[in-house]
Amino acid sequence: MTDPDHDIEQALASLRPRAPAAVAARLAAELDPPASRRGVIIAWSAGLSALAAALVAAFVFLGGVAEPEAPTYRLVQVEQTRPDVQFFRPVQMEDGSFARPMRVRWQDTTRWEDARSNTRLINYRPNDQLTLLPLETN
Repeated sequence: MTDPDHDIEQALASLRPRAPAAVAARLAAELDPPASRRGVIIAWSAGLSALAAALVAAFVFLGGVAEPEAPTYRLVQVEQTRPDVQFFRPVQMEDGSFARPMRVRWQDTTRWEDARSNTRLINYRPNDQLTLLPLETN
């Protein structure tokens, strides 16, 4: 009786195995999270959100929201400024002839209006062209 293993042997001999179904049920009960109120609230809110999304989709696709008509623009004004012409010093070309550089600048503006929505569309285009005028030398 003074053997330390004697107590362990006695304890092991007194153990009786449980039925496998009882062990599986007890493990399942321990591993499953307890049903909480938070889970119920999340489930209800997910269901209500899905229902609201379905109603919105049905309203949009089946209800047919009327789109406003596109604006009908009418030409009101066309304006072109006087051209600003600049002449520069003559330059000698590769073939030995002379040409005078010339720059012309002007602006085109067109204005369109829609009377129903009182909107305006203004198209402003600045133009700048540079060209060479050939010079004749005698």
